[in-house]
Amino acid sequence: MEDTLLTIFRLSLFETLCVTGSLILTGMILGVLEHRANFYVQSVFGMKGIMATAWIGTSVHEAGHLLMCYLFKHKVREFKLFTLRPRDGVLGYVNHSWNQKSLYQNIGNFFIGMGPIFSGTLSLILGMSLFLPDSFSTFLNYLALDAGQPDPQTLVSIFALTAQLFKSLFSAENLTSAGFWVYLALAIAISSHIALSKEDLKGAARGLFTIFFFILLVNAFALLLNADFTGFFSGILTLNVYMLAFSMVSVVFSSIRLVLSGFAYALVSRIR
Repeated sequence: MEDTLLTIFRLSLFETLCVTGSLILTGMILGVLEHRANFYVQSVFGMKGIMATAWIGTSVHEAGHLLMCYLFKHKVREFKLFTLRPRDGVLGYVNHSWNQKSLYQNIGNFFIGMGPIFSGTLSLILGMSLFLPDSFSTFLNYLALDAGQPDPQTLVSIFALTAQLFKSLFSAENLTSAGFWVYLALAIAISSHIALSKEDLKGAARGLFTIFFFILLVNAFALLLNADFTGFFSGILTLNVYMLAFSMVSVVFSSIRLVLSGFAYALVSRIR
């Protein structure tokens, strides 16, 4: 009996990772990139450097929270997508409440916390389709991924496709296009504010625990009823692979911002 319970617990942990893994990994990567880039930007330009991109980046960030609140039926009490007069460094916010007895709304806390990854990535992809259709065609190669049986080779394929996308973005044709520079400025502004705040992570954690206990209960009932849900979770894992692939667009532009801000910091440090 004890071995069975331990097996269910381990399986539930794994399946929770299948459901949430790509979002958590993307959030961690973007957090590291943004934190370091912000250090360089503030060191060189001060708070004005952050505010220069916040007008669109913070708006897209908060829109992600807001849309997920509506999707998961949370009550939005107050929100501000962006303010020029931040209090305690808060440039935007969404205050919401939910029914503590609702499983759906409690699970929603995870996706509300992760909302900026959805809105930021979607905005970057939409902008690419409008300004850089050739690069967007390269991006669509992600859809050709064989994610039915995710394995290490799948990650290799994602990185290879990301390299192709990067090469396509900085092609000679794009570098001489006004649309490219407009998109680059917007993409850097958006990617500068996708990373999750401590409050975002705290809210997401509440939802993550609910997701885990829900999956734990599903697996316990599956054992009692001799049902098989592995196909369902395999489908969720496949969805996560695509989410990870798509979010690489956000990682690419966050990395570009880090490189540019690091270069400016190194240059200014030498002059000083």
